[in-house]
Amino acid sequence: MRIRRDYREPFFRERRRSFPWRNMAVVLALFVGAVLVLSSQPGLVTSAAYALLGNAPTPTPLPRELVERAVEAARTGDLPGALGYYEAALGQRPDNIDFLYEYGQLLIDADRPGEALTVANRITTSSPADVRGYALKTRAMAWLGQSAAAIPVGLQGQALDRSFGPLYEALARAYAGEARWREALDSGLQATELSPQDARAYWAYANALSRTGNFDMAINELQTAIQLNPTFLPPYFELAFLLLSLDRNQEAIDLYDRILGMQPRNARALLRQCEAYRKVGEFNRALGLCQDAVNADPTFAEAQYRLGTFRYSRREFGQARDAFDACLQSTPENLNCRTLLGLSYYYLQQCAAAQDILAEARRIATATDASADTLAIIDEGLAAIALDTACTGLPPSTEATPEATPEATSEAL
Repeated sequence: MRIRRDYREPFFRERRRSFPWRNMAVVLALFVGAVLVLSSQPGLVTSAAYALLGNAPTPTPLPRELVERAVEAARTGDLPGALGYYEAALGQRPDNIDFLYEYGQLLIDADRPGEALTVANRITTSSPADVRGYALKTRAMAWLGQSAAAIPVGLQGQALDRSFGPLYEALARAYAGEARWREALDSGLQATELSPQDARAYWAYANALSRTGNFDMAINELQTAIQLNPTFLPPYFELAFLLLSLDRNQEAIDLYDRILGMQPRNARALLRQCEAYRKVGEFNRALGLCQDAVNADPTFAEAQYRLGTFRYSRREFGQARDAFDACLQSTPENLNCRTLLGLSYYYLQQCAAAQDILAEARRIATATDASADTLAIIDEGLAAIALDTACTGLPPSTEATPEATPEATSEAL
């Protein structure tokens, strides 16, 4: 009898035995391991769920990535964007001194020195041996008009590091604020020597030069600052203001055009160009630019005030009233806007409103030791209301004095 071989099995080996419990143990171990991994990293579950649904979340940029974007935004002149990126980076790394220092510098450039001072205090508190905190604090205090207190802070920083250029730039501002011109000039020059690629250093040195009458040198330093950083706008504004004061009016206007070429809705540049055209007697063009400035930023009190004075001098009292009212909404402490608002109401024959506003203006002027000229204008307005037969029935607020004309009033304020 023939034995038939089963070719599915090896000839010289026993048939493999099955151990089902071993397979179950392996499966159980894999399951427990997966549970442990997922419980320790819940983000994996979320990511997997999003991926399964075809809607994966956008990954959060790393702090360094955000700072790179901030630097690029600042380089292109987008200051609000740069500040936003630094704020996002600091949200993830709130104690990073590099981020805090650059953020504080940009805050001052954006005319927010109070916030910059808070940032500087954070640096000096957390890292008292880091000179950057003292440089930022000195600069912020100088911008806040606290130059006398800023100088000792700067000197304290010098004791830590005598080769940090931005510290000398900040001290140049502080010394200039105290009319210590020799120290201001020396500090400004040293800032440019220690930080030859820093536009802020040349800007600070130029400020000290122009305030001591060295106008040609100041112009050269500001032009250097612009060449180093063509999208950094503060030196443009300072140079244009200096040119305008030297009656180089067209050069100043051209410079404002350059700013507006980079930022067409820059309200400050529009306002300054409005004032430049007013200086050269192109009043209609100036008026249009002042209107553009408030359209670009309705909360810009200085632009609203200038537009209001334009309208007031042209006896367009309704439009003047609206501009002064907008100015007051943004800066309730603005005495000039309050005074001219009251006078605008008077010329519109709204006597009760005019008297209330002027009476409040006089109270504020007295409490704040306002100039004699400002008090005289307020009193003239109140006297005019008291003498005007169209305003009968109103209790008098002051003794009668001659009425001021709109032109004289707007120029005096």
